[in-house]
Amino acid sequence: MTTAQTRIGFIGGGNMAYAIAGGLLQAGHSAACVHISDPSDAQLQRFETLNPGIVTGGDNAATLAAAEVLVLAVKPQLIEDVLRPLRDAERPDGQLAISIAAGMTLDSLLNLLEPTRSIVRVMPNQPALVGAGMSVLVATPETTGEQRDLAQYVAAATGRAEWIDDEGLMDAVTAVSGSGPAYFYLLMELMEAVARDMGLSPKLAAALVRQTAFGAGRVAVESDLGLVELRESVTSRGGTTAAALAAFEQEGIRDIVDRALRAARGRSIELGALMSAGNDD
Repeated sequence: MTTAQTRIGFIGGGNMAYAIAGGLLQAGHSAACVHISDPSDAQLQRFETLNPGIVTGGDNAATLAAAEVLVLAVKPQLIEDVLRPLRDAERPDGQLAISIAAGMTLDSLLNLLEPTRSIVRVMPNQPALVGAGMSVLVATPETTGEQRDLAQYVAAATGRAEWIDDEGLMDAVTAVSGSGPAYFYLLMELMEAVARDMGLSPKLAAALVRQTAFGAGRVAVESDLGLVELRESVTSRGGTTAAALAAFEQEGIRDIVDRALRAARGRSIELGALMSAGNDD
């Protein structure tokens, strides 16, 4: 059996599950090997429209029983209520479980998914919805190399996927890539507002900012140069870019970014502790 025939079951049919399933199908995965379970008929209809061959339904136990790879795509606050009734449900031997529920630690997942021991925790981000995501993965020790390859295959369906060995780093990952898109959106929002204030039409302001952000991101990803070199390549001594960057520095942008990311990491740690405490009750 090839990877494209691996039975992948999703519990939860929200936007991220839709993005992953769509990416898998685009990569050539068999639609008949994609199972979706969700209580909402409207959500299931989206998947049926995506590809009529996808197996859809509202029975989580049936999806669990069918899936060689189980993807948990439900909100963190709902995951315990979803999984507790499935503790004694039938599942394939050697099943791999992948969780994209933010903040759910491997220990919490092991407790909720017992007897499943092969578990991968994934931190995706919003650009996964357009196939340009950044996902970071960490696995339990029981997860085999073949299962790690399967998890990589699933996560890479929506963009780039990287691994960490220390789950404690997931809070920093959350601060950088999980929350990161919002930081860029804020800067773009502010740039658009100033552009309009300087006389540009809303349409032109939006086009200038968004295409510039898209292009700069693409250059940063594809170039062999570092970010400092790229910034300096756009900056002429005494020029307009230099004036703008000097204003950023005078306002303490480096300290602002440092404090923002550390605040996000700190909050991620707090939320993880609260979630773990709740699952231990």
